[in-house]
Amino acid sequence: MKMMKVHVTLWIVLLAGGFLAGFVPQYLKNRALQAKLESPQKTIAALEGQMQMSELRDLASLTLLELSRQNYGLARDYSNQYYSKLNDVANTVQDANLKKSLEELATTRDSLTTSLAAANPASLSAAQPIVLKTFELTRPAK
Repeated sequence: MKMMKVHVTLWIVLLAGGFLAGFVPQYLKNRALQAKLESPQKTIAALEGQMQMSELRDLASLTLLELSRQNYGLARDYSNQYYSKLNDVANTVQDANLKKSLEELATTRDSLTTSLAAANPASLSAAQPIVLKTFELTRPAK
C-alpha cells in the first residue's frame, strides 16, 4: 500500500512538472509578444495625434488663404470646419496644458465668425493671431 502511494505521488509530481515545463516557456513567450505589440500601438496613437494636429493646421491655413483672397464664404466654411475639429481634438487630447490652450483658442470662434459673416476685410488681421497660435500649439514635439 505504501508503495502504491509513492507511485501515485511520483506520477502526480511528474505530471505537474511536465505541465509546468510546457506552460512556463509559452507564458514567457506570450508576455514578450505582448510587449512587442504595445510599442507599435503607442506609435500609432502618437501618429494619429500628430495627424489631428496637422489637420487643424491645414484648416487654419486654408481659412487664412481664403481670407487673403477675399473669399469670405469659403473662409467661413473652413473656419467652421476648423472650430469643429478644434473641439474634437480638445476633447480627445490627454495633455491638460494642451487641452486648456486648445479650449482658449476655441473661444475666438465668435469674434472670427462675426467678422466673416460681415465680409469684413479686417477678418484677415483677426485670423492671423489665431493661425499663429494654432501653429504654436500643434507643432510636433522634438
